[in-house]
Amino acid sequence: MITLYHCTDCPLCWKVRLGLDELGIDYSIVNTRFGEKHPDVVRYNPKCSVPVLIDGETAIWESNATLEYLDEKFSPGGLFPGGPEQRVKARLLLSYSDTVVGPALRELVFEKRSKPEDQWDKQKIDQSEDAWRVCLRQLSIWLDGKDYFCGSFSAAECALIPRLGIAEAYGASGIDEFPLLKRWFCDLKQRPSYQETHPENFIRYHASP
Repeated sequence: MITLYHCTDCPLCWKVRLGLDELGIDYSIVNTRFGEKHPDVVRYNPKCSVPVLIDGETAIWESNATLEYLDEKFSPGGLFPGGPEQRVKARLLLSYSDTVVGPALRELVFEKRSKPEDQWDKQKIDQSEDAWRVCLRQLSIWLDGKDYFCGSFSAAECALIPRLGIAEAYGASGIDEFPLLKRWFCDLKQRPSYQETHPENFIRYHASP
């Protein structure tokens, strides 16, 4: 049995859950909390962060490597379909999601989940939303009216769906300006994998008692 150490609203963990669900792989979950250093995670991952996937004697602690592993072992082409051109496009979109889209949203999410509204830094939020719109514009260009970024559902969707889901949960604006991308997101929210892997909750600010 595969075991996934995760935090429910971490986009990298959500990415891996989507991959597992799309490939129909049975797995068990060990929940961790934001900021917690779970002893097993520390043991398996030198970065001490989730997700960490354990398959027998194999421990994988990088989300994109995890998707590659699941694809190769359980369903070749399931997450990286098509020829070399389609597969490299999926890998590039994984990188774009991690290195551009995630950082674009970071300040908005951090402000809204860690502080009461009257303490939000509106300038940081506005700058984050501007960067988010740049990402949406680029993604809309790449999608170009297609149903999926790489011809069929792929690892690219596993990476990008959580980014848009988190943006929606924390009230990031801009998606309405890109109707084709919005349609893509709305269609994917109807997939069973989205329903099964959607975070149980999102971190919200709670005042100390």
